[in-house]
Amino acid sequence: MKNIYKIILVLSIIILTFHLYSIVTIKNDVHIIYVDKIPGKIMAMTIPPFGIFLEKKYKNEPIMPGSILSHEKIHWLQYQERGLFKFYFEYISGLIKYGRFYNDLEKDARKRSMEKL
Repeated sequence: MKNIYKIILVLSIIILTFHLYSIVTIKNDVHIIYVDKIPGKIMAMTIPPFGIFLEKKYKNEPIMPGSILSHEKIHWLQYQERGLFKFYFEYISGLIKYGRFYNDLEKDARKRSMEKL
């Protein structure tokens, strides 16, 4: 039980640090970081406030409705709309409740990425 409290404390400190950083500045421009491989079956991931991590093999994919980068840019927009703490809270709680595919922020990103470039 002591380990759980330590983990919660460390996570709280990390989240608070990111939250304080986001209060000072929410980045409008997203930094895209190309990586060789993202663990699991994930092709890209948005990690505010750092940027979008995208596998190199998708670097030349056109930015169009429904593309991977369009989807990730919606996650960046969600971060700007909610702020860092609320974005992570909603994403992680949705992940726990519904899984990655049925997470409300994922559903929203899929829908909005089909509409918005």
